[in-house]
Amino acid sequence: MRALLVLSIAVLVCLPFAAAAPNPIPSMTIKMDQSSQSVNATTANQSVTFTGSVSISKPTYLSATVTLTGAVDSGWQATVAPASMTFTSTTPQSFAATVVVPGGTAGGNESKLTVSGVIVSGFLQNTGSATAVIKVVGNVPPANQTGNNTNGTQPSNGDNQTSINPGVTTTYGAPGMLGFSYEQWGWGIGVAVVVLVAVGVYVRARRRRRAALEVETVEEV
Repeated sequence: MRALLVLSIAVLVCLPFAAAAPNPIPSMTIKMDQSSQSVNATTANQSVTFTGSVSISKPTYLSATVTLTGAVDSGWQATVAPASMTFTSTTPQSFAATVVVPGGTAGGNESKLTVSGVIVSGFLQNTGSATAVIKVVGNVPPANQTGNNTNGTQPSNGDNQTSINPGVTTTYGAPGMLGFSYEQWGWGIGVAVVVLVAVGVYVRARRRRRAALEVETVEEV
């Protein structure tokens, strides 16, 4: 019971130091410079390029590696350059994502590009993503025909277009108890256990020393 009480006090004492310590879990934010672009691919393949940037958060004493990939929900080819980034600081780095729209794609089609990333720092990792819209303009097939609609969806009109947030930030740290996150509680408990063990070792050493002194006193008498 006494040990549990001491541990509880130690946790509460160490929590402010855990809150002030940098979070070891890395995070990343991918931002697209353009939320949407239009392209006419009626007669031939057309490429459209989106630019963006990656911002990260990491412990200052570690580097971080970010791997980027691109995908389009309609199956169109997408590439991201550079595909890998190395961060020794938190300065944002730029990238370009290129999508090839197949020739003959009918106007009125829309597809969503998703740029996804994985950040690794030390033994921990996290993810992030951002999206943008590719709008195909040009000849629109009759209402009862799909024409060269390559993604299998019906053409949409301007009133039904969906606005997509061009940047998505990955967050970490779920709400915990008493205003501290679970990560901070974990750090606090860890520090408290170390302190408690150290105190226990010190107390045991003092007791052994005292017992040794008592034995010496008895022998002298």
